[in-house]
Amino acid sequence: MQGFVDLDDSIIKTAPGTSKSADSFQDKIKKMAPAYAGSCALLSLYDPITSPLHVACTGDSRAVLGQKGSDGKWAEIPLSVDQTGSNEEETTRISKEHPGEENIAKGGRVLGLMVSRAFGDSLWKWPLDFQKEMTHKYNGPAPLTPRYDVRIPPYLTAEPVVTSTKIDPDKPSFLIMATDGLWDHLSSEQGVELSGSWLEPKGKEKKSLPETTDEAFDFDRFWKDVSWKFEEGGTTIQDDNAAVHLMRNSLGENHHELTAGRLAFGPPFSRQMRDDITVQVVLFNAQK
Repeated sequence: MQGFVDLDDSIIKTAPGTSKSADSFQDKIKKMAPAYAGSCALLSLYDPITSPLHVACTGDSRAVLGQKGSDGKWAEIPLSVDQTGSNEEETTRISKEHPGEENIAKGGRVLGLMVSRAFGDSLWKWPLDFQKEMTHKYNGPAPLTPRYDVRIPPYLTAEPVVTSTKIDPDKPSFLIMATDGLWDHLSSEQGVELSGSWLEPKGKEKKSLPETTDEAFDFDRFWKDVSWKFEEGGTTIQDDNAAVHLMRNSLGENHHELTAGRLAFGPPFSRQMRDDITVQVVLFNAQK
């Protein structure tokens, strides 16, 4: 936990000293600019001897454990909770830290930001006077005021929420770790079901799946009938990598052109089609 906080401090709290240093203008900018960006983090640590799985989460990336029961079905076990302005525990924590300040969390956001914990995002952490100094001296982004009632930052923290779960050595299981770009299209339950189907012996699951389609993309039909989110009717199993399998099904399922099209957009336009997606799948006592 302390490692997360120390890293964020090295990004945020070194800026005032850098601003007053004898460094050249361009060197100051290079050192301080990363503080304006923001990032979530998700870390897992597994001890194969004693079998505990520890997960540390800062932000809205998500960890989910899939575990196979005696009935042959995969159960979904949440290992993290999205830390956003929609999380009641998070908004209560922030309100207690800022008594008398109203409307910090509104509309599922923290002063306009989706996440309630993050690295960087200095506009939610630096003192207002220093933010104004950065704008005046370095033409940095303007403070959140007057659009938001910012009084006494910081409003965000990089301190993670840590969970510990015992991995049952007698039950096949897997860990899914992914950024919100995946979970925007899949529920945790769907992610577990998709990963479970990927693990099934070849031929057992594929019999009931639709064929992959290479037909031309019909824009007229898309806007009427096709959902941006995953729908079970189009599930496909064609990848040797479980993480790629999840990404493919979340973006276009068995429709190759839809998947390729949504991946073709680069920044900044890609945000209109999909958020950045990073996925890792770790298998425990399970083999494909």
